[in-house]
Amino acid sequence: MAVSITLLSFNYISLKKDKVFNDINLEYYTLADPALSVTVPDSQEIILEGPSEVQVENPTYSNYYIGNLEIPKINLNRGFVDINSEDNNISKNVTIVNSSDMPDVDKGNFILAAHSGSAYISYFNDLYKLNKGDYAYVTYKGVKYTYQITNIYTQPKTGQVGIYRDYEKTTLTLVTCTNFDKTTQTIYIAELISKN
Repeated sequence: MAVSITLLSFNYISLKKDKVFNDINLEYYTLADPALSVTVPDSQEIILEGPSEVQVENPTYSNYYIGNLEIPKINLNRGFVDINSEDNNISKNVTIVNSSDMPDVDKGNFILAAHSGSAYISYFNDLYKLNKGDYAYVTYKGVKYTYQITNIYTQPKTGQVGIYRDYEKTTLTLVTCTNFDKTTQTIYIAELISKN
């Protein structure tokens, strides 16, 4: 009986310790990166707020997410919500940037942003492992879009990020804080190569 109580206590303490660690990480990200902003080609500025709330639920794809981002090389498989949803927030999900075109817009630019780091909301933490030529897949409205990364670059964190893309191509842009460097953000440009 004493062994069971000790194990239960240890598990309880471990869970509490992990929650406190995540809360501290959220506070750190709020202080270190209060806003992520992206300047899109038409000079419109979009600002995504830093983490402020904790998402407790894990809703199913069918009743919550409108699409999915998958990057097999880094084992990323994450849904995204409607651009008008209150949960389209960098503190909760991979976020669709407000002036983004959806994947089904010809020659559009689908822009997604998420945090890097060690917090549980750091969905883009492993993007730094990607190289030109790697693939990303977006599923939206029953269509799977296949993109290939054509450019990766960093810019200083100044409150804006310039997106450099070919306007004659349909693109996917991923934006995140640069891993291991708190002073820059990394931008990944991928071009559509097929859809089915």
